[in-house]
Amino acid sequence: MIKGYYTAAQGLLSNQTYLNNISNNIANLNTTAFKPQQTEFSSLLYSNVNGGSGNLISTGSGAKVESTGIDFTPGTLVKTDAPLDCAILDEGFFAIQNKGSNAVTYTRNGAFSISVEGNNEYLVDNAGNYVLGSDSQKIEISQGFDSKAVGLFNFSNPYGLKLLGNNQFEATVESGQGTIYNQGSIKPGYLESSASDISSEMVKMIEASKSFSFNAKMLQTTDEMEKIVNQLR
Repeated sequence: MIKGYYTAAQGLLSNQTYLNNISNNIANLNTTAFKPQQTEFSSLLYSNVNGGSGNLISTGSGAKVESTGIDFTPGTLVKTDAPLDCAILDEGFFAIQNKGSNAVTYTRNGAFSISVEGNNEYLVDNAGNYVLGSDSQKIEISQGFDSKAVGLFNFSNPYGLKLLGNNQFEATVESGQGTIYNQGSIKPGYLESSASDISSEMVKMIEASKSFSFNAKMLQTTDEMEKIVNQLR
């Protein structure tokens, strides 16, 4: 009986994480260059029990969330005609330097603007942080904007990047450090749309909701069976 409690509880926790990721993907359907989260499951420990006549029956302990990854499939390009907007064609990331901490993060959101600081003008993202060039330095706008000045970076394993939220990623040991990506290109006057697809996300939500309900019912049934056993003692 106790095993039934643990299996159902683990199923509820795993499907709640799955539902949270799906909800986040749906909430960002209109977020520029958003990359949807993918939830991967793995089976927990299996054990064999005697099913009679020398037959062994494998019983599992449910499933858990193994990892939460990112789907880096490029979104479609949307023409904006805004001279500072930049869309990445195929692979690559923009490098962003935080004004307060100087920490460097990466994004595919190319909705840029200009920050006037005294006599200088710098290219910044929608949060006011500096966009870096291929030399990893702030881009100063002096005589107009040239998208070629914007650095494009990539990683040996982009799926190892850490998602920070707000469309920002951080390099990790698994991803490797960002290096200049000369094979990529930038298209000015365009932005990349969100890669989330409402139809596939709704299918996932139905699947996760049914699985959550099933585990909740299993927990309830196990509790009822435990009550009956206790009454027989």
